[in-house]
Amino acid sequence: MQSINLLPWRAAQRQHDKKRYIRLLVICALGAFGVTGLISAAINQLLLQQQQRNSYLQDKIALLDAQIVHISILKADKSILEQKMRLVQQLQLSRNATPTIFDQLATLVPTGVTFTTMQRTNNLMVIEGHSESNNHLAKFMRKLNQSLVFLQAELVSIKANISATQVSSEFKLTFVIAPHIAPHPERQQPKSTDGAN
Repeated sequence: MQSINLLPWRAAQRQHDKKRYIRLLVICALGAFGVTGLISAAINQLLLQQQQRNSYLQDKIALLDAQIVHISILKADKSILEQKMRLVQQLQLSRNATPTIFDQLATLVPTGVTFTTMQRTNNLMVIEGHSESNNHLAKFMRKLNQSLVFLQAELVSIKANISATQVSSEFKLTFVIAPHIAPHPERQQPKSTDGAN
């Protein structure tokens, strides 16, 4: 029997298998690199899109912040204007208050009653004076209470003065000026603007 030498064939087969294995490894490596590159490109594309969205949102947020600042400035200006308007309205309403008060007092004061001092604090009037008789003073008090200009007339004190040649009484009385004649600035409530904002 002849002996067959299979060594060269086996060596050639090993070389062939080795080359095929290396080719497969290179193909797998290239495939892995390709897939990794595609995944990386897709991720980069998604990141770029998200960054563009974030940039767009930041621009819009900055625009809204600027508008909010502008709105707060407008609200402050509106508040100042409303305050000025209330002041002008109050001045318009109370412009004729003093002449009306003096005219009405001149009409209401009966003969025999004289004033020595008059003091006004907001809408509260304090009058001190002399009366020839208590009847004259009572008549004056009744007229004050019936008046549309004055409210809540109240006699604070009365004392007889006998030192003069004629008998008279010194008195002190208070009353309130009606709000429609002289509105009190602290009592005026600003109009609600909650629904308008």
